[in-house]
Amino acid sequence: MSWQEELRKLDEELASGRLSADDYRVRRDQVLSSAVSYSDSASQPQQPAPQQQPAPQQQDNSADSTQVIAPISPPQGTPQPPQQQPQPQNFSAEPTQAVSPNWQARPPVDPERTQYVANPPAPQSPPAGFPASPPAGFPQSGPQPVQQPWNAPESDASPPWGGSDFPPISPVAQGPEAFDDKPAKGKGKAVWISVAVVVVLVAAGLTIFLTTSGGDDNQAATTTTQPPPTSSAASNSPNQALLDKIPPTEGTADGQSGLLPVSRLVDLGIMDEGEATLLSSRSVQEVAWRGSQRQPDATGPGNEKISVTVIPLDSSATATALAGQLRQYYVRNGLVLISDQLPNIPPQVVFHKLVASPIVYRATWVSGENLIRVNVTQGDLADEAALSGAYQRTVRSMLLPYPVG
Repeated sequence: MSWQEELRKLDEELASGRLSADDYRVRRDQVLSSAVSYSDSASQPQQPAPQQQPAPQQQDNSADSTQVIAPISPPQGTPQPPQQQPQPQNFSAEPTQAVSPNWQARPPVDPERTQYVANPPAPQSPPAGFPASPPAGFPQSGPQPVQQPWNAPESDASPPWGGSDFPPISPVAQGPEAFDDKPAKGKGKAVWISVAVVVVLVAAGLTIFLTTSGGDDNQAATTTTQPPPTSSAASNSPNQALLDKIPPTEGTADGQSGLLPVSRLVDLGIMDEGEATLLSSRSVQEVAWRGSQRQPDATGPGNEKISVTVIPLDSSATATALAGQLRQYYVRNGLVLISDQLPNIPPQVVFHKLVASPIVYRATWVSGENLIRVNVTQGDLADEAALSGAYQRTVRSMLLPYPVG
């Protein structure tokens, strides 16, 4: 029965339940193993039996005789090397013993005896199409680096064409010796000098930049509130506190801002002679004044001129009396009293308006022992809404440090 039929029979027994799965696997493996063994034995041709070497004649077992050991026959299918012809026997006092390949070492009979070892058989030739492997194996690709012993002197790596004209190439430092070199003493000093030079250059560049851009900053500052200038000459005056309480006004600050005598108010065009006379009649010597000039900005195209004056008096009653005199003087000189109430401005703030050239918006009120005067003018009626806005913002800002009452 062939192995195919045996497998088929096993499948039938497994399907019918007469054979367990474990027994089925065991018997199937046995059938397949026997089939493979049978196929291998049938595919290999019968090798002829190796020819037996004629037995050498019995030699004398004396110490002076030469022993010839027959080589061990190679495995089946391996070509046999040519037989080593036995050397003619030398019956001298020191005979030579021939040893065949695959000879196992054994102690010689006589220590003085010289033994002859036969050449090993030639290696098997590789199949066609494959290169023969050398006895020591194929060498690795690329040159192998030569391991230098530790602390060995470095070889000169200078190029052959350099000669003595070029300094020798220093070896590459490895390991801890890479950190052994100390920096030169002058190197740190040079680094600090370089840093100092860079700092000086940066400072000079910033100075030039700020100097050249000063014009643009001043132009932009015309639309913002300028801090009030201080007067060192009037720092000892008792009215300096009044000036310090005046908040900055919109636009570019007037350089004449400060504590001014009454006569100076007329010269600067802050008040006319009639107003100055009324102030002098109430024993007013100097006032705190701050002025500025607005430029067209996001709030409007106007060029309003803002003037804020704090007139100190000896009492609140004197301040109220002077306020009444000034308001009558305004009406006599063409200003109109506006009775309409403006938002966020108390009624104690009296509003007068002059529609002429220049247009004038003026407010007066009493705050303690002081009389407050706010005057906003516009050269022409470019934008009355901008003029009114500048007036209302200035009055509200002055009401914070100088409220009515």
